[in-house]
Amino acid sequence: MRAEPYIGATVLVIVFASAELGRLIRRELPESHLDDESEAVVKLAMGVVGTLTALVLGLLVATANSSYNASNQEVTSIAANVIRLDRLLRRYGPEVDGLRNQLRLYTIMKLEDLFPEGSATPHTLDNPATVRLLEELQDRLAALEGHNAHQRWLLSEALQLTTAVVGSRWLLAEREEMFGIAVPLLVLVVFWLCVLFMSFGLFAPHNATVTVVLFLCALAAAGAIQMTLDLSRPFEGIVRLSAQPMKHALDVINH
Repeated sequence: MRAEPYIGATVLVIVFASAELGRLIRRELPESHLDDESEAVVKLAMGVVGTLTALVLGLLVATANSSYNASNQEVTSIAANVIRLDRLLRRYGPEVDGLRNQLRLYTIMKLEDLFPEGSATPHTLDNPATVRLLEELQDRLAALEGHNAHQRWLLSEALQLTTAVVGSRWLLAEREEMFGIAVPLLVLVVFWLCVLFMSFGLFAPHNATVTVVLFLCALAAAGAIQMTLDLSRPFEGIVRLSAQPMKHALDVINH
């Protein structure tokens, strides 16, 4: 069971509890520690921590969004190249209808790998059957010689497209396997948030309005972290890539 879906909720609990802890500490401190001068120094120090937290969170979200967009581009590239490959095989002639059927089967399997129905885990890397099917299609294309210059040109273009599909597939798989938020960095950001919210609770009055505001702020911070995690895993979580490009490619091949 993956831990990512629960990290946002855990951060929310920890950060909001830090604000409540600050309120409890306030009750135990002498009044001299809570005067205007002390509050000014704490606010100044927390301004530095808040700036660091905002910068790092912004960087994490931007990096995760960049990876998400790159993954989306790879999926779109695979779908577009599959359509182009099918069109080339149509132009080659009926003798390669078996290759077109194999391409259709690959598209179906790839769609099921990346966007499975229900709660199944996507297979971006560890489905050898789909890999073997594409490599077999590439080998069968390479074995063809063509009867004229036009067919030979179509074969060369088709082989380039299969190479592009293979490249996009491995880029997608490696990006999904390698990208993620470093645990020490995540712990550091959560620690900064806890320090910030503890300072908020330390000088905040005890009433329902302040409690709701602190909770909403903690929810916003936890949501940013959860969003970063979801963007770094584009085939899982709440924010997922669209399967529409692959579905459209399959529809085009089937007609």
